[in-house]
Amino acid sequence: MQAVFFCDKFVSCIPVRECPESQLTLCNVPLLAYLLKYIQEKGFRNAVLLGTDEQTRELADSLHLRMPVQYVRTLASLHADTATLLLRRLCVPNWDMGELFSLCDSGTGAVKLRNSDGTPTFAELHPQGSVLLAPERTELLQDSTFRQIDTPAQYREIQQELLSQDNSRRKFQNSRIGAGAKISRLAGIDSLSVIGNDCVIRKGAELERCVLGDGVQIGEDAKLTDCVICRKAVIDQKTHLENAVIPEETVLQSDARIPRKKQIVVLPEDGICQGIPRWNTAETALRAGAGMSVISRRLAIGYSHRSAESLAIAASAGAVSQGIPVWYAGECALSQLNFIAAMTDCDMLLWVQGEQIRQIRPFQAGGFPLTEQQIHRVQQAIAADACERMTESGELYHAENLLALWKEQCRKLIPTQIPGNPEIHVSCGNSGLRKAAQELFSEISRNSESENIKNNINSRITLSLSEDGTKISVFVSECGMIRWEQLILISLFAFRENRESLIIPADFHPVAEDFAREQRKKIRRISPEEIESGMSLEFLESFQKQGICTDSVKLFAHVLQAMASTGKTLPELLKNLPEICTIQHELSTELTRQQIERLQESNQDRKVSMILPAGGKLVKLRVHADSVETAAELCGFWEKKLQRREN
Repeated sequence: MQAVFFCDKFVSCIPVRECPESQLTLCNVPLLAYLLKYIQEKGFRNAVLLGTDEQTRELADSLHLRMPVQYVRTLASLHADTATLLLRRLCVPNWDMGELFSLCDSGTGAVKLRNSDGTPTFAELHPQGSVLLAPERTELLQDSTFRQIDTPAQYREIQQELLSQDNSRRKFQNSRIGAGAKISRLAGIDSLSVIGNDCVIRKGAELERCVLGDGVQIGEDAKLTDCVICRKAVIDQKTHLENAVIPEETVLQSDARIPRKKQIVVLPEDGICQGIPRWNTAETALRAGAGMSVISRRLAIGYSHRSAESLAIAASAGAVSQGIPVWYAGECALSQLNFIAAMTDCDMLLWVQGEQIRQIRPFQAGGFPLTEQQIHRVQQAIAADACERMTESGELYHAENLLALWKEQCRKLIPTQIPGNPEIHVSCGNSGLRKAAQELFSEISRNSESENIKNNINSRITLSLSEDGTKISVFVSECGMIRWEQLILISLFAFRENRESLIIPADFHPVAEDFAREQRKKIRRISPEEIESGMSLEFLESFQKQGICTDSVKLFAHVLQAMASTGKTLPELLKNLPEICTIQHELSTELTRQQIERLQESNQDRKVSMILPAGGKLVKLRVHADSVETAAELCGFWEKKLQRREN
């Protein structure tokens, strides 16, 4: 008998992570490894895997099975040369092989299989010589069970059952604790609990028959019994839970009346707190604002949607309690908050992003992310409970009126007439930014509408602005989508004087300098480190005036200036641009930061860069190329290179 498995189905309700079913871990062992070893022990002749990705193939190859494993794309290329068991969804194996063989030899044709309680098994039996089509007949199994995992409760039940069996307990005793887990010697964990990768369990914690997903943090003296804690959840100290299922990325605080001296707050590279909105509390925001006081002299705070107002106010209170002046901007985009920071001489920003899933995000002036050293200092301040010690009272200024100056500055950059007289429409998840941008471009749209009706022209431009207002893509009815990188190069035509340089991000595509020389223009790159260390007053004023790196509305205003100065439409300007493409891919690695840095230093190719975030295991791989295909090929090459370094 041969076995055919579908490996392209995804699971979303388990406490480990969203992943293909083939990578679902039971006792930290992938489900596909169970299945393949199981059918080998039961005497299957070969296995066929459908719809596999590279990671699944590597997993199957690493098992070194005695039977052959074949990879195919579709069922159309297969025939039942022998009796075939086909699984359209993977499951935990517990089959009576005698019952399966008797059904294959019954001569009644292919059958769908159901468990004795009538639940579907997604399994089929096809006799030798048949075509693998969905059979019409159904057969109930008496002794075999095909168990799927559809809920966290089922996942936990199967985990505990495997570990409670004598043979399984000996087999999985070492594999029940994942890689990178940090467990205090004073914590108590029974042999029926399963601990995922990178978990943190502090002293005094007690776990009985629990399942922990990857990245879970358990506080001091917490007591958990028969619980499933999904990935990246945080359980506060002195919390008592029984028969509970905690969702992913939840921060669960203790109901104990004893005041907490420390709060578990995670500060990743791109944000202070993240997760389900009901767990992003005002207390967390208060600590975030107070922690920013160690790196900020003057702080600007705003939020993207009205639902995040309470978090922004709490963050302002935390910062003011540490004696620093705060400019409160209210509802705005990150690009607008950056303008307000420049007007008020603020050196740091704190912006609350999101309407349903909210995230408190810190930035340097200019909209650049914090450096690794700044993140470490803020983390230390939060851990030291800075907000519980009010040093002196700072000052809170209301900066909403300064948004009118931003709008006036943008209006001065926008020409009244442009070639082609297109209608301009704006799409943005931030309602405030969308209304402001639509109002700014409304005059051009009104002029264009009357001109197009007169000349019977139907030209339309749709702007897609990011929620924070820093990135933009443009859809033109004549030529399709124009990316952010292409718009930056087009804006180069707006600079008539050769002595003024176009300021672009440090990680922009390397082709920019060559293109600028061809057009007899100048380009200068700017990095977060340059913002932190300071720059000349002339360069700073030019950077803030252009706003190309940080403000999508100003960037498109420069694009309109380029159209007006050259007398060309966007499709005509697009023809003069070089082919460019930039993709960013994240992959997990076991390499240290020093190894990544040495590999980056040995890399002579300017088109590839690697970043390892602080305290993380995800490498950000950025690849520049002249097409999506070439960029993807380079990305795959470097991914394999990193994997070889690990081995």
